[in-house]
Amino acid sequence: MELSGPPYLGAAYYPEDWPLDQIDDDIALMLEAGMNVMRVGEFAWSRMEPREGEYDFEWLHLVIEKLGQAGIPTILGTPTCTPPAWLAERYPEILVMSDQGRRAGHGGRRHACPNSPVYREHCARIVTRMAEEFGHDPRVIGWQIDNELFPAGPRGCCCPVCHAKFQEAMRERFGTIEALNEAWGTHLWSQAYQDFRQLPIPRTDVRHHPSLLTAWMCFQSDSYIEFAHAQAEILHRLATQPVGTDMMPTGALNYHQMHRKLDVVQFNHYNNPENLWQAAFWMDLCRPIKKAPFWNTETSTCWNGGVTANGYKPSGFCRANSWLPIALGAEANLYWLWRAHWSGQELMHGSVISSCGRPLHIFGEVREVARGFRAAADFLNGTRVARPKVALHFSGFAWWLFEHQPMVNGFRYLDQLLNGFYRPLLQAQIGVDVIDPAASLEPYTVVCSPFLPALDEAGLRERLLPWLEAGGTWIAGPLTDIRTLDATKYRHAPYGSLEEWAGVTCRYQIPGEPQSFALRWRDRSISGGSMWYDGLEPHHAEVVATYADGPLKGLAGVTCTPVGKGQLLLLGTLPRGEDVREMVLGAGGYRAAEATPNLLVVPREGPGGRGLIVLDLGNQAGMLTLPQPATDLLTGRRHEGRIEVAPYGVMVLRY
Repeated sequence: MELSGPPYLGAAYYPEDWPLDQIDDDIALMLEAGMNVMRVGEFAWSRMEPREGEYDFEWLHLVIEKLGQAGIPTILGTPTCTPPAWLAERYPEILVMSDQGRRAGHGGRRHACPNSPVYREHCARIVTRMAEEFGHDPRVIGWQIDNELFPAGPRGCCCPVCHAKFQEAMRERFGTIEALNEAWGTHLWSQAYQDFRQLPIPRTDVRHHPSLLTAWMCFQSDSYIEFAHAQAEILHRLATQPVGTDMMPTGALNYHQMHRKLDVVQFNHYNNPENLWQAAFWMDLCRPIKKAPFWNTETSTCWNGGVTANGYKPSGFCRANSWLPIALGAEANLYWLWRAHWSGQELMHGSVISSCGRPLHIFGEVREVARGFRAAADFLNGTRVARPKVALHFSGFAWWLFEHQPMVNGFRYLDQLLNGFYRPLLQAQIGVDVIDPAASLEPYTVVCSPFLPALDEAGLRERLLPWLEAGGTWIAGPLTDIRTLDATKYRHAPYGSLEEWAGVTCRYQIPGEPQSFALRWRDRSISGGSMWYDGLEPHHAEVVATYADGPLKGLAGVTCTPVGKGQLLLLGTLPRGEDVREMVLGAGGYRAAEATPNLLVVPREGPGGRGLIVLDLGNQAGMLTLPQPATDLLTGRRHEGRIEVAPYGVMVLRY
């Protein structure tokens, strides 16, 4: 559905917790704030089905009707994150079980097993009834399945149903137990199995085999994806609106696999001033998954909190945080929540208005954002983010593999990816698509694949070589192509294919903790490597940097090899951010504009014209050099040359 008006600006609304005669007062304040969408229903199962088989949607019809009359459409959530007490009491087998064999109790959320056939049946029933009631209601513009799907606890659900399903999944994958033993190398420590039924639940108090742990957590991811897809199938059959599920900033669930059967990517985040820039990474991941613009379905207006408030945000943060998803390709930004709860586990969380109905201090910023959305609507609707030439791989499989074998003390996959690669490019205004290994490589000139241990994921190995030969530049490593899909090393070489493709031999490998070693570049400058060190002996590769000290002194740390019309840059270590940036620029990446590192500069283009959306991510003034004169649609002012952007300032500049 193409937007004809401004982007959606809204919030999560919980009328089930309030007297229904209060709706009119809420709506009046929503209109004053400039809200044009509300998200309703995601936790309201006990209100929709107070007793098994007895349904009450009258209150929900009233809410949707009143919102619709005010010109505020609804995003409707399926309530399967919070099963009612009668369901948990009557069918305790639906509750998740810890790796220690303890069932969860009623009283929280995300405490039901995604594989329980009993729970699946009850979820299908409530979703079916909701779709029959609201699936053709024009005032409902979309569906959110469940809420923030995520494995429960450190091992997900470990109930007998999940255990048996995992064992069967391994049987389907390997065929014979001998094949599993061979793939995982289980004869070490006498861990070989005689039957799939011997595969254990991986308990947190046992030092389990990393191949078992990785397979188990990937199975947990698959289970929640299957759970969401089962609901999507019902909604696609009975409803006409687009379907999504609100994802969190984590690799615990595979984004690409999740959205194969969904229509719109939905994303929740709660970044603070010190890490607001990290939200851009996830939006650069959300944007390329689907052609349709994504929805930022949750973020805070001010502080976060449960029964304690935390994370106060300074003046202007709400403005920049609200524009951030829109700049990067979203068509919706929703706050959590509209009216603060008056009870419960999150009654201290920030909101748009207080629990007693009084606008919070950020109410004026919310209105300012709404005015800006309206002022820039034609440009936003008529343009899209200009397609970046650079892609950065992010893998859910790598997330779980590194979780259970981090390889270097202190290594955290996401932290290294963000700080080692993404942030240097972000600060240099080099646009990036963050892509799954399953995504097409064809749109990109440069693909960066650091810390991508298994190239066989989604058949990437077979697709890389033709793309390289056709002219692409691949920046690979460190810690890339070093593991099989069974989370084991290769036995013939440190890499699966990289020695052959790069024309090198990896002589030695040294972990980068607690000592680091320096690189000498072709221009004779010296800078540090970090984290991991592969000593490369080139055969038909050009040396870009050699180790300047330590046991690898004289061996190559970075090489470049022609592959057909393209080239492969192999990183034996993680260079400084400045060196990563220069490699990407030299390979064909480009800056959107010359700007200070605290600014986000996003080029937009389309039938509605060309221009930039610019915002400050660091609560400090920034400088931008415009490539050509432009008009700020938020103020009407004309700008050219070098201009200043205020702290947490936002500019929508049309050429």
